[in-house]
Amino acid sequence: MRAFLAAFLFFVLTVFFTYYFNPAVPHIIQIGGYSITITSFWGYFISSPFNMQTEGNPLYNLLLPAVLIFVLGLYLKNINKAFQRKCNLRAIFIMAIIASYVKSVGSILYYKGYSDFGISLGTSIITLSFLAAFVISLEFYIERKERLDHLYGHFIFAVLSCLIVLLAVLIFFSFFASSSFIVHAMGLTVFLLLFIPYYERSNIKRALSRDERKIVTVARG
Repeated sequence: MRAFLAAFLFFVLTVFFTYYFNPAVPHIIQIGGYSITITSFWGYFISSPFNMQTEGNPLYNLLLPAVLIFVLGLYLKNINKAFQRKCNLRAIFIMAIIASYVKSVGSILYYKGYSDFGISLGTSIITLSFLAAFVISLEFYIERKERLDHLYGHFIFAVLSCLIVLLAVLIFFSFFASSSFIVHAMGLTVFLLLFIPYYERSNIKRALSRDERKIVTVARG
């Protein structure tokens, strides 16, 4: 259910910000009796993670990412539960959106003077973030190779390793072998800077606890 809701939310937000929300037109929002005018700049910025006007391909920027989110959600819930204990679908979604906004700030600075205030519009960072999370999630199978070897055999793990490499290559050519290399690299970097500490928070906490115990032991000794 959560996988469907996440995919549906992505689909609705993308359709709304692409086809029904015109960032070039100022919008007036009423909040508690106050009127807030969203200028065209803020319109482009607010809609940037879900607005396909720059990329504009409904198949690659709307349908396939929605399917990816749905499939990843089912995969985490039903197959890779060990990964879900460390990072759930909602956390990935939120961090992907944050990464997309940071990417937009970077693109404003990098593409200053270009059209639309230099803001890069599109769903590519969210898509790239989910792909990165999926690739990282596969480490559980590689980690537990010896434990699961009697169930799947060497062949399955060899195939899985090849698929990981192939997916990494496809991601590279899809997102980085283009003129948008800088903003894609920026968005992925921000996502990983958010994702990895969150993903490894239990290990980081244990490491800090060990250091604290060592400090206390030394102080007492």
